[in-house]
Amino acid sequence: MTNAKRVWPWLALAVLAFAAWRVASLGLADHYAETQPERALFWRSHHPVALLRAAEAAARDPARADEAADLARRALHADPLDGRPYRVLAQLALARGDEAGAAELFTVAARRAPRDLPAHLWLLDHHLRNGRAAEALPHLDTPLRVHPSLFARFEPLLLELAGAAPLHAPLADTLASQPPWRARFLRLVASKAGDIDAVAPLFEAVRRTEGGLAANELGPWLDRLVREGRVGQAYLLWAANLPPERRTRLGNVFNGGFELEPEAVGFDWRFGRVAGARISRLGGPGVGGRVALRVAFEDRRVPFSHVRQMLALPPGEYELSLRARADSLRTERGLVWEISCVAGGGPLAGTPPLRGHGDWRELAVAFTVPEGCEGQWLALRLPARIPAEQRIGGRAWFDDLKITRVP
Repeated sequence: MTNAKRVWPWLALAVLAFAAWRVASLGLADHYAETQPERALFWRSHHPVALLRAAEAAARDPARADEAADLARRALHADPLDGRPYRVLAQLALARGDEAGAAELFTVAARRAPRDLPAHLWLLDHHLRNGRAAEALPHLDTPLRVHPSLFARFEPLLLELAGAAPLHAPLADTLASQPPWRARFLRLVASKAGDIDAVAPLFEAVRRTEGGLAANELGPWLDRLVREGRVGQAYLLWAANLPPERRTRLGNVFNGGFELEPEAVGFDWRFGRVAGARISRLGGPGVGGRVALRVAFEDRRVPFSHVRQMLALPPGEYELSLRARADSLRTERGLVWEISCVAGGGPLAGTPPLRGHGDWRELAVAFTVPEGCEGQWLALRLPARIPAEQRIGGRAWFDDLKITRVP
């Protein structure tokens, strides 16, 4: 018993010492694994990260290819679920000229390590070079999902892909899964694509997928078409993207009775914000449907031109008609509806000014859309010539706006 009592303390100390050494060696291996893998492997010869980093370093030297392969296999043995050692083995296969073998290894690497960018980039390029767009796009999608900050770096590639006709269908299918980079990608293409004819089929393909194009995706593309003078093309795309309940309101003026909530996209109403005026849709006496447009002013200077809609009228003779009511509307110049060309220039026509107080009344004006006037603005504005004439108070109501072609 006496000898046993003497042995147990030493045995306990030995166990504690071994445990302390084990903890220290593991800590040192973890500490050096990324920056000094050889030092980490001294403390822990089967540390998976250290083996991976050592394999990557060795693979950069052609003379150390066998060593790199051995380190990569040891890394896999230490952590069989990590895909990055497969990427090292794939790079070694490429160096030997075995592209088919490299492709298989890169595929395993990308599947097991979705955050490993080099594997995805190589597979993306490999499949595109070999005409396999459907196989290529997941290796664009995954990095952009995992590393959103890479989007700016990928912009040149994304623009190139958007203009490639064979990629339009698989790209649309990829976008139909609603990846988080979808809206940003479509805005990028709309604003920066060099050849709009090359990317137009992509927007049409996305429009035909389930869910179509959201307003924030369609708007920038329509604006681009209008800037390029393709107002008719923009109008047809916008109208085709409307849901059935909104398509019933199509006409030379869309939703002229203001029954639908404006979406501020394409050829819908656009309500702006300006201090001193409140734009709303309200019901009331004499309103044609459920609501009409009401603009309330706070008796201060307001540079008002904040209700407008883009039109797509071909050249010809027209008449604008509407119903209006002034409700204690105090203004020297009065509110007018004007029509002008999107490209600029003076107004084509303006309604009689509305001011004062009274019941609902009809307003109408005839106008001509000349050749070369691709797209027009219909806008409610206060035509003040000097700041003093911007002062306005009271309320104005409008309903049942229509534009009719005159034979």
